[in-house]
Amino acid sequence: MPHILILGATGTIGNALAQSLVRSGNHTVYGLARSSAKAKSLALQEIIPVLGSVQEPQGFLTLLDEHPEVSVVVDAAAVYGDSATLLNLIIDSAKKRLAKYQQVGVPAGPKLGYVYVSGMWLHGSSHNVVSDQDPFVGTSATKTAPVNMVSWRPEIERLVLAPETQASLDTAIVRAACTYGGSSAIWTGPLSAALKAARTEPQPEKVQIQLDAHGTAALAHIDDVASGIQLLIEKLPQLAGTGIYPIFDLMSQIESIKAVMEGAARAFGYKGAVELVGATEGDVVGDALGASVIGDSGRAKTLLGWVPTKKGFLHGIDVYAQAWLAGFEKK
Repeated sequence: MPHILILGATGTIGNALAQSLVRSGNHTVYGLARSSAKAKSLALQEIIPVLGSVQEPQGFLTLLDEHPEVSVVVDAAAVYGDSATLLNLIIDSAKKRLAKYQQVGVPAGPKLGYVYVSGMWLHGSSHNVVSDQDPFVGTSATKTAPVNMVSWRPEIERLVLAPETQASLDTAIVRAACTYGGSSAIWTGPLSAALKAARTEPQPEKVQIQLDAHGTAALAHIDDVASGIQLLIEKLPQLAGTGIYPIFDLMSQIESIKAVMEGAARAFGYKGAVELVGATEGDVVGDALGASVIGDSGRAKTLLGWVPTKKGFLHGIDVYAQAWLAGFEKK
């Protein structure tokens, strides 16, 4: 049974992935937890907690050193400023594993696998079609710069794919579309504006939401993203060294942001007009949520066998709006 370590196992994508792996029955899953309370939360989900952080990495480094059956590390932590540090720690651990093979006479032990969870916002915001086979994403050779919220990620992607990294690790990258489903915390800004308008007595004739009115977002349900990453984990040994470009965009719908916000407002009971007025200066989250990304996941579907099952954010907006509300009111 493969053993997987997830960094960011208590986050949105990391936790959905951990639960998907556990439910499959084919994986033993370890999850990094910063506190004993988060460790208990992981244990309740049948995920083996490993206490630690970038600043206190000894727990997961010891796990990798003492448990060679841990075959893949997934970085879903999205920690600005710390991702390179995390990667270098994993590279050092992988080098020690390879050296140990030589010390005991193992001729060709498996490399440690490493999957980095990035995002499709690296393509920037435009109505031009983008591709996960474009090696110039995030460089000066492209016409569209990454969305500000993820402007730091291209450097990490280049480190992940660097020859010196791949000498020690089998690496791959997933670029997830903007996710929806469950608590959908990233959508709290615009959804809370719609909710406030719905609950105001009397309701205002118009609610202004700070997103781009012309935005067409690449979207994927959180469970579909998790299933895509799981497939990449399971196929990583087969892909390594084949020459296949190891970056996969995961998206299942392209939808009008205005239509989604109008649908959410109606789901909350708002009867007035919904006006999208653009993100305010410095609002990197609103800027990202309103970004237009026109891509596809054909390579993930053909090479990984990914089959997203959710029909769309707007299609199930009544359910997704209430799921977000339940999470919002729980806080």
